[in-house]
Amino acid sequence: MAFTHYTSNALANKGKKEILYQFKGYKITKEEIGLQSDKIVMIVRPSMLKDLRHISGIDGGNLIYSMWEGYLQKPGTRKFMDYLTNRKFETFNIHTSGHADTETLKKMVKALKPKHIVPIHTFNKSDYQRIFSVPVVEMNDGDTIQI
Repeated sequence: MAFTHYTSNALANKGKKEILYQFKGYKITKEEIGLQSDKIVMIVRPSMLKDLRHISGIDGGNLIYSMWEGYLQKPGTRKFMDYLTNRKFETFNIHTSGHADTETLKKMVKALKPKHIVPIHTFNKSDYQRIFSVPVVEMNDGDTIQI
């Protein structure tokens, strides 16, 4: 385990430097990652671009992109993806989600008894009115609402 440059700086700046050393027995350096890249799986995000630039030996790797594909239009994500493409990474888009299924949402609505429901991260917001007896406020990306 190695903390990213960003995380290391953030911890140090918040006076929590001791956390940086708590896991030093498990640390793996950028050099070690580069030398053993065929044996390593990493969780990466666009904010780690600076760190990836300092790791040699990862060219031709695989990237499983598991977030919503709409984020690929964001400049930071686009820059990150372009960088990995230039390093000959093969990308696999496999969306995963921590979102709840319909039955779980029904249980939550029953328990919370909200006055309104505002569906987010869904392509089927119009289905909510049919599924729930609570009023549904349908919005589009970028819309705002005052509560």
